[in-house]
Amino acid sequence: MEYAKAIKKFDGKVPEGLIDVIIGGREQGEQLVNDARVPLISATGSTAMGRIVGPKVAQRFGRSILELGGNNAIIVTPSADLEMAVRGIVFGAVGTCGQRCTTTRRLIVHESVYDQLISRLKEAYDRVAMGSPLEDDILVGPLIDKDAFDAMQQALRSARSEGGQVFGGDRVVFEGWDTAYYVKPALVEMSVQTDAVKHETFAPILYVFKYTDYAEAIAIHNDVPQGLSSAIFTTNLL
Repeated sequence: MEYAKAIKKFDGKVPEGLIDVIIGGREQGEQLVNDARVPLISATGSTAMGRIVGPKVAQRFGRSILELGGNNAIIVTPSADLEMAVRGIVFGAVGTCGQRCTTTRRLIVHESVYDQLISRLKEAYDRVAMGSPLEDDILVGPLIDKDAFDAMQQALRSARSEGGQVFGGDRVVFEGWDTAYYVKPALVEMSVQTDAVKHETFAPILYVFKYTDYAEAIAIHNDVPQGLSSAIFTTNLL
């Protein structure tokens, strides 16, 4: 649709090669990174990828824009509209099966509304629609592959070993899709931010923490090496 709009601006006379879409893997990506004819590289991926791409582009005096994941958090205050909060939290944490750089990975909840919110979230997680993402009204599709599933299960094992209480996270097998890696989104109640929490796992895992005052909430929020998106639910801006 946007491409069609752009075409109209050129009265249908679009210069050849103005826009090119190339589908490829690592080899094609490396060619673009190393080619001095490409002055700007915008890359989305892991921090490991960024550590390779950034220096290579800089070495040839090119420019790079790197989006390398995040450990995104939502803070829920005592005055929050919990019904609205639940909708936003669930969509942020489980949409695209947690495989999005802006996926909500951590939830920081005031102690006065903690139990009520956790109860509502568990009910919402039980009702979340899973299946083919090509179908209407489906929120959670599969993980990309077995490696992603294994990484999720390892993160949950680590959380349990560090005292976390895990709700969900099991594999779900659908008829006709028995080789796909569908999983129930996981809620993990944690008392402290451990190494498992501070490592971004590309899967639908939401780590939940309790706080007593705003300063503590901000401290928890900032105590991770990554940063990308943040949100706060409140009805009191004073």
